[in-house]
Amino acid sequence: MLIYKIFQPGEWAALEETGVTKGAPVDLADGFIHLSTADQAPETAAKHFAGQDGLVLAAVEAGTLGPALKWEASRGGELFPHLYRDLHRAEVAWAAPLPLMDGRHRFPESVTGHVDPTRAQFEQFKGLDRDRPVEMLNLVRLRAAAAYPPDHPLAAAGLSGAAAYARYGAETAPVIDRIGATILWRGGFESVLIGPEAEHWDHVFIARYPSAHAFLEMVTDPAYRAAVVHRQAAVRTSRLLRCGPAEAGDTFA
Repeated sequence: MLIYKIFQPGEWAALEETGVTKGAPVDLADGFIHLSTADQAPETAAKHFAGQDGLVLAAVEAGTLGPALKWEASRGGELFPHLYRDLHRAEVAWAAPLPLMDGRHRFPESVTGHVDPTRAQFEQFKGLDRDRPVEMLNLVRLRAAAAYPPDHPLAAAGLSGAAAYARYGAETAPVIDRIGATILWRGGFESVLIGPEAEHWDHVFIARYPSAHAFLEMVTDPAYRAAVVHRQAAVRTSRLLRCGPAEAGDTFA
C-alpha cells in the first residue's frame, strides 16, 4: 500500500541533497512524520497547503517502513499513518510535482483518480451541440470503503463504495426519469484485452439523454446535486465519454 507525504520545495530539495528528513516543522513538533493515504492526501493538501504551489508529492510503500509506522486516530477520528523515525530518500517509491490549478492541487490519477470533470472539460462539453441526443459511456471503479467528507452524516457509517454508489443510483433515479434519460446498455467487466493491465471497472454502461440540455439539467438539479456526494464518496476513478448516436452498419469503419 502506498502512502504519501507532501513536501514544500525547500524540504524536498533538502531530502534530495541529504538523503534523509525528519519532516516539516509540524512533524518535529509532534514527534512523528505525518503521512496520508490516497484518500486522505487531497484533504491534507486542502487543509494544510491551501494556495501553495511548487509542492512535491512523494509516495512511500507502507510495508517497507517497519514497526516505526503506526496508524493513529487524527482528523475526524480517522486513522492516519505516522512515522516515528526519519524518512530516507531511498524509501520514496516515486515523487511528482503537485501543481496548483484553479485553486486546487492536481494529484496524479494513480492517487485520486478521475471523479469529477475539470472546469476545462465541462466548458468543452457545454460548447458542443446541445440540441441533439447524446450517449455517455460510463466506466466506474469503486473504492473498497466509501470516503465521505468528515462532516457528512454517513462519514462514520462504514459504508462500502458499492453501497454508496447504490445510494447514488437510488436518489438520482427520479431525476433521470424526469428528464427522459435511459440506460441504453449495461455490461459486466471481464478483462482488458488492449489497454493498461491494471485497469478494471465495477460498472460499465451507456446512458442516453434526449439532449445535452437534459444532461445539464440533470447535473444542476438540486436533488441530483444533493445525491452526487454518494458518487464522489464511492468512486475511485472513472471515465465519462460523450458520444453521439450514429448508424451501426456492418463494419468497424
